[in-house]
Amino acid sequence: MERSHVPLHKWVFGFHLMAASKKGVSAHQLMRTLGLGSYRTAWFMAHRIREAMKETSPEPMGGGGKIIEADEAYYGKLETPRRRRKNALPPTRGGKSGGAQKRAILGLVERGGKVRTFHIHRANSKEVRDVMVRNVSRKSALHTDESPICTELGKEFDTHETINHRSGEYVRGRVHTNTVENVWSVFKRGMHGTYQHCGEAHLHRYLAEFDFRYNRRAKLGISDGERAGDAVRGAEGKRLMYRQPRQAQD
Repeated sequence: MERSHVPLHKWVFGFHLMAASKKGVSAHQLMRTLGLGSYRTAWFMAHRIREAMKETSPEPMGGGGKIIEADEAYYGKLETPRRRRKNALPPTRGGKSGGAQKRAILGLVERGGKVRTFHIHRANSKEVRDVMVRNVSRKSALHTDESPICTELGKEFDTHETINHRSGEYVRGRVHTNTVENVWSVFKRGMHGTYQHCGEAHLHRYLAEFDFRYNRRAKLGISDGERAGDAVRGAEGKRLMYRQPRQAQD
């Protein structure tokens, strides 16, 4: 809010709107609801609120007796398409293009707990492992789908169970990835229905926004007001200049 010409009460209302709306609030809606002077002002306000929602120095996820569900998803086309060999067939996944030219996202959910999502360059074993070992306790039980990405990685955790979606299997006892699939469902509905477009350089902040709301969901007993208060407190010590949202994540 540094050097902002927007009145403080409109900032507080903006924090509340973004914290209380399960699938987010577009910049156009913020502009209309708050009576802001321009779309640019509303766009920048929304990005600063997302920056406040971003977790800083989070604790490792999981631990002894806890289950971590991991899954990759794809959203939006790459702004700089990857080059492939001239005669190579395009990679497919169940008849679809999969992540061939799409932005890859890795999701980690502690069952009954919090979620963390990451925009990664490629959904391959090297990048997935790098994220996993920095965010998840090796004492956790890991649940994934049949993707070969986590085949070797799973050996580093206490146990590794897989569910085979291709054969129509979705639950086997306690083994499933339904929790993380639900996270993707809310995220994609919000991105397609509310925001409609997201530049690749901005994706990590949108992910932080959806993570923030999920980690303070009503099922955990957190009200809209408490969620908004947490977002306001998260702004302490953070600074986001107008040019920065247009830059790619470091």
